[in-house]
Amino acid sequence: MKKSETLLKTIQEKIQLGNTLTSICRSKEMPNLSTIYKWMNQDQQLKERILEARRIGAMTWLDNMQDLLDQDIEPQKVSWARERLFHSRWMASKLVGVFNDKLIQENTGEPLIVIKWDDGLSEHKGEALAHTLKGTNTQEIKEKPGNDKKLDSKLIN
Repeated sequence: MKKSETLLKTIQEKIQLGNTLTSICRSKEMPNLSTIYKWMNQDQQLKERILEARRIGAMTWLDNMQDLLDQDIEPQKVSWARERLFHSRWMASKLVGVFNDKLIQENTGEPLIVIKWDDGLSEHKGEALAHTLKGTNTQEIKEKPGNDKKLDSKLIN
């Protein structure tokens, strides 16, 4: 099947409506799943469009689950409804940042801590009395020449 913008928009709309990519690709008028994945690997913009469609689709799942909660459910179907609700909530927490229940902190650069001090003695003016730490396991330490004291790296980490 030939890749076209109309076909991609149709796939994107169906995902936004809560359909899975697998179920969409089962249809005869759609390309198979491996073809879609191949297109996504070749086109970063398409990959981002599909991911955004999945995020919106997760919101659709949550809307459907809210509708399910508003209905009367037969006692023998309560367990199945609970599983559907749990799965939708879990999926939304992975795809939609607003529903994520964990705080995510990312360090985008190499951590660098510089500690400088001045001992107040004029004989040390101009000397670099500093410790520079990089990362968590490696460190560069600049000490005053002739100083016998060694720093314990376990105390700094």
